[in-house]
Amino acid sequence: MLNGIGGRTIAEAKANLTYNEALSWMAYLEQSGTANLGLRMERGFALLATILNNVHGGKANFEDFLPKRGEVVDDAETSAQDLFRLLQSVKR
Repeated sequence: MLNGIGGRTIAEAKANLTYNEALSWMAYLEQSGTANLGLRMERGFALLATILNNVHGGKANFEDFLPKRGEVVDDAETSAQDLFRLLQSVKR
């Protein structure tokens, strides 16, 4: 279930939460955002990175530091020559 609200399963939540409690939780989540701790931490670190970047003269936006979820990324074709150049650039 949603972060343990009402129980660990949907059946437990249905048994433990009243309709009014469910509405209260829904209103709380709409106001405060997700209850997922991982997503909250990602947003917090993205905010911190944005502030630090801007303080030091950077032009990055908040969204630049968030993970790109659900976006399709076109994989560029890489030739053997490109790989060779990359390896040469890090050669000791």
